[in-house]
Amino acid sequence: MFKDFSGSEAPVYEPADSISKPIDDGGLEDGGSTQDNGKALLYPDAGSLFPFKTSERLLDEIKAELAYRNSNGHDILYSALHSGVLKLPVLEYSRKPVPDPFSIGHLLDQVVLKTRYEYESRTCPGLNKVSVFMGVLVSPSIVPREPEDLAAAPIYHLKLTVKTRMHLEHTRKQAGVCQYHMLSELHPSDKQDLFLAEESDPSLLDSAMYVSSDTNKLVCIEIFKPEFSHEDLATFSPDSIRRRFAEACGKFPDLDPEKVPSQAECFSTLLKIFKGPLNRRSPDDVLKTISADNKFLNSQIEPAWLTERFQFQLCETQASEEPETALEYQPPDLTDYVNNLSVRKLREEYTRKCLELVFLGKMAVALMSKDDVAQDSRARSFHLYQISYSPSFFFHLLGETRGVMDYGTQEIDKNYHFINLSACHYYSDKDIIKNYETQARLDPENIGIYFDALNFIANFKGSYQLITYCRKQDVVGKEALDSALSLFGIDASDTDLSTVPDDLLLGIYRKESSQASQQKRSSLKNSLRLIAKAKKSQILQFYTAYEPYDNTYQAYSLLEVNESVDVDIIQTAYTVKVTDSPGLKIDCDRAIYTIAVSRRSMPLFNFLAEQCPAFNEFYSADKLTYQEALNLLQVNENASDDVILEVFQRKWHQEPVSSPDQFLISSSALTKIGQVRNSLLINRYLETGIIDVSCLPAGNWPTGLNNIGNTCYLNSLLQYYFCISPLRQSIVEYQKTLSEFHQSIGHLESKRRIGGREVSEAEVERSIQFVYQLRDLFTDMVHTENRYVTPTKELAYLAFAPSNIEVEFEGTPSSGSVGEAEDEEEGAIKETTEVIDLTSVPNAEQDIEMLDPVPSESEMIVEQFVDSPKDDKKQDAAEAIGTSTRVAKISSDQLENALEMGRQQDVTECIGNVLFQLESASEPTCLDTDGEQQDLIKQLFFGKLRQVLTPLNDPTKVRTKIERFVSLLVNVGDHPKDVYDALDQYFKNDVLQLEDGDVNRSVAIKELPAVLQIQIQRVYYDRERFMPFKSIEPLPFEDSIYMDRYMDTEDPVMLKKREEAATLKKELVTLKEKQRSLLDKNGSGMSFKSSLLETKRFLQSDVLENNDIESPNKEQSIQTIDSMLLKIDEELASVYHRIAFLEQKLSSHFDDFKQEGYSLFAVFIHRGEASYGHYWIYIKDSGKNGIWRKYNDESVTEAPESEVFNFSEGNTATPYFLVYVKNGQESQIEPLHRVTTKCAS
Repeated sequence: MFKDFSGSEAPVYEPADSISKPIDDGGLEDGGSTQDNGKALLYPDAGSLFPFKTSERLLDEIKAELAYRNSNGHDILYSALHSGVLKLPVLEYSRKPVPDPFSIGHLLDQVVLKTRYEYESRTCPGLNKVSVFMGVLVSPSIVPREPEDLAAAPIYHLKLTVKTRMHLEHTRKQAGVCQYHMLSELHPSDKQDLFLAEESDPSLLDSAMYVSSDTNKLVCIEIFKPEFSHEDLATFSPDSIRRRFAEACGKFPDLDPEKVPSQAECFSTLLKIFKGPLNRRSPDDVLKTISADNKFLNSQIEPAWLTERFQFQLCETQASEEPETALEYQPPDLTDYVNNLSVRKLREEYTRKCLELVFLGKMAVALMSKDDVAQDSRARSFHLYQISYSPSFFFHLLGETRGVMDYGTQEIDKNYHFINLSACHYYSDKDIIKNYETQARLDPENIGIYFDALNFIANFKGSYQLITYCRKQDVVGKEALDSALSLFGIDASDTDLSTVPDDLLLGIYRKESSQASQQKRSSLKNSLRLIAKAKKSQILQFYTAYEPYDNTYQAYSLLEVNESVDVDIIQTAYTVKVTDSPGLKIDCDRAIYTIAVSRRSMPLFNFLAEQCPAFNEFYSADKLTYQEALNLLQVNENASDDVILEVFQRKWHQEPVSSPDQFLISSSALTKIGQVRNSLLINRYLETGIIDVSCLPAGNWPTGLNNIGNTCYLNSLLQYYFCISPLRQSIVEYQKTLSEFHQSIGHLESKRRIGGREVSEAEVERSIQFVYQLRDLFTDMVHTENRYVTPTKELAYLAFAPSNIEVEFEGTPSSGSVGEAEDEEEGAIKETTEVIDLTSVPNAEQDIEMLDPVPSESEMIVEQFVDSPKDDKKQDAAEAIGTSTRVAKISSDQLENALEMGRQQDVTECIGNVLFQLESASEPTCLDTDGEQQDLIKQLFFGKLRQVLTPLNDPTKVRTKIERFVSLLVNVGDHPKDVYDALDQYFKNDVLQLEDGDVNRSVAIKELPAVLQIQIQRVYYDRERFMPFKSIEPLPFEDSIYMDRYMDTEDPVMLKKREEAATLKKELVTLKEKQRSLLDKNGSGMSFKSSLLETKRFLQSDVLENNDIESPNKEQSIQTIDSMLLKIDEELASVYHRIAFLEQKLSSHFDDFKQEGYSLFAVFIHRGEASYGHYWIYIKDSGKNGIWRKYNDESVTEAPESEVFNFSEGNTATPYFLVYVKNGQESQIEPLHRVTTKCAS
């Protein structure tokens, strides 16, 4: 975000001894001097160095430096701030303040300990001077409570070195606030004058050098670690002192073991040791040594420190009158510190140690009782040192008087806006503007942030001059930009706007606008303009001019056409409108753009590009390389043209509209590919938006089915069965004749049952012939070179005509209806859940008598197919039937009757008929105990339900029934909110009234099939109009469904979940009923609330008064009505929120149960009314990136997912049959299976 200031070029200087041209006192040259004569600017380009700061800012940074370094905050710990802020631009830390900055402590009295020095300049002694200040940095948040705590109270050191060029201060000093710019390297002359620590010095924590732009005043800041480590200070804990003193008592008998020195006394002793060499003024002064046998030395500190760490020397001495030698500690000579830099370095270390001991001693004294202090003279010695935490020293050191008077604890100065301009509340308007211009010049990338700061300060101060200045700046404020980005859901603090893609911004804008109020949409539009200006993005600026309308109604209204017209009518309307009103050209362009996006219409996008060249300018294919175009469509360069088109169509039709120009970008990419490849297929598609099938290899697309008449859903059903790979393979490989079939099943023929009944010989013959018809069709669908094939009329007849209708084949005598007797056999299993006879044996799973089902309309039409009574001599019929395949003799009347039956059947009846014939012609893999045949059909489509009836008057007489199901029936008449809600109704517990009394019925799934089929009941009978009608109420469903909640289980967790769900649903029903009663309208079309409102308006009108009607309680009545209205509103709000809560809770109630998962792969559609309409099917191809295709008779096209999952109100194209495949078995669904000689390579 910020400029790499550390990488900026440092000034290059000539050697210090170079001779420069003399400069008169009255003026200075612009260039920098190579030698410091006190009158020349050594840093003439200082004003261009970044960052710059004022003295107040430098002081605040010094205080905050260690707080940032010691912070454990995540934002600081893993950022550059953790390494200190002295060298950082203010933007790096202005919005990340630290809670407890350190305080700067220093000594006022320079007699007891000198911490401030002034040195003459070596290079220009008459005109320049160097001032040095030494102080400490302590944290106010660390307050020792016990003597042991002092070890955890580090005291850091601050050294400030200021070089003042006095002549320039008088001649070049500018009025107002002084600006200091960071230096990366000193001028050679300054290097001779300034004694600064090396970067390699282990005691140095951080340092920075700043120079003023006007007089080149140097300010060098150095921060050092504590002189005494945590381990050092631990030796001054009470325990360590007592242990050391006890050892010393053994060595020095005159020590009183009871008089253990205090912590403060020990600090005082060590302080006295360090002050000794500091107090020597000249080499001639006596160098005081310390006896190695000094009892205070040995009892209060570690004597070895003196030689090991503090550069004392242990020397042997001999007094003149004493014959024996003695050991003494001799301190270093620190007097020649002015000329000897090594000595100066050591002297500064000693001074830091003394300073640290003074502050440690004062803290130790503070922990002592008054009585102890009164008795301890060494402890009282620390009272001699007067310390201060006032910042005034800093401004005196820099020669500034402004800060001394004005610097305070104003909270507003801590505001990041003031920090960003290095400003304070007491700065003049001129100084604030000067700081803003300097920041903007040095850091133009962040000019918006500085403008925000200027704007904030101007408004805070209420300064007319500042406000006027702000208005004249052609700058986008960072805060305004951040606010704009915030509306777009973008965190500006963590985002580089230049890296944010334009299409992302446009997508966010469109999404937010579609859900926003008019006021917010206006704010979003202004924000987008602001962002476009800040990014200098032509495409964003283009978008704000040509943005599509909020809804298509505006576009159609502008062009004065309705939504149902074709593209050519829209184009004509555009031309007429622009011709009549040229001023509306851009608006009309927006209208075309809006409609093109809404319809995803390539012809309209082509038309728009022709009429508005700006679209070609921004979305031209010439702007893309071939490889970029391939990358945009995410295709490989080796992909064939039809594969590229397949990918393009998926992106065009299925991807959600993240930004309207995604279509233009994709189109330009496809155009580029078409140009490079000279592809006829792609270029024709770009012209029309429709794939020219003649350009596609036949083997690259599923085969359509020609509609041979009014066959309703048959083509959909055939395509559905074709896409199930194991079923298709079984049918295509079917080769058995009737005699071969009998031989293969052998003795099982007489035992097997299908649907609970025997299968007649004629039904077997007919079923085999049906499989052959289906085999031929499927084979054609696999191998044809054409786009579609035509099912035979025999196939349609056999699919619709009930299986018990005998079909005459060549060489077969006609006989009557068969299978009627079998229908009457016990144990017949139906698809619907039927009631168990309570008179049967309790808890039996089989042979339970069920109530007779009501005959369907299709069963009543069977009579039309019966030409003669049933022939009881089945053996004779078998002999008459040969062993070869035969052609069914079907008249046109019979076919028409079959098709009529298909129109009156629902799809499940046809499915039952088809599956029965497939099973009849299949060899059983095994037989159940009841003789029911197990085969591929059962494995794929059949599950098992467990129905339990429990009498309310005798719960011990439980009746259980296990029955197979091929599909589950859900009802939209109950207004379910989604498919789960509909299934809940199917599986809910009911109380039924039977002859033997009321029973509770529960239904659960015992076994699930591989392919789960759900039928949606949409056709109902209107008893008032005496005609059927179709419900088009949407029933939302998703790509996946989980059946765990409907399984037959004893899992206590699941059972508890079901009970909870039932309770929640019961409450939800009650609340919805209550809501309905509150909102119900009377015969006049008014609800109770609207009636009260009308009554109130009537009472408040002049009608009563004008007609001389007295109403003594009018005001009371109005108050009563107001009270009732308030109660209704509160009640409705409460009900609404509770309903929303319950629905949300129910929607996620079973989220933890996802073992029995299924994926949607087929959706049967009917468009029209109950008595007429059109059928098609959507089938998902998981092998082709999960694309959906629409199988509409002979037309097979790719369909967008939004078309499949279209739950909009009023849509007459409604799903009536959903098919799911079990998770893990998706590979069994293979819609595209073609083997032709024209397959694409």
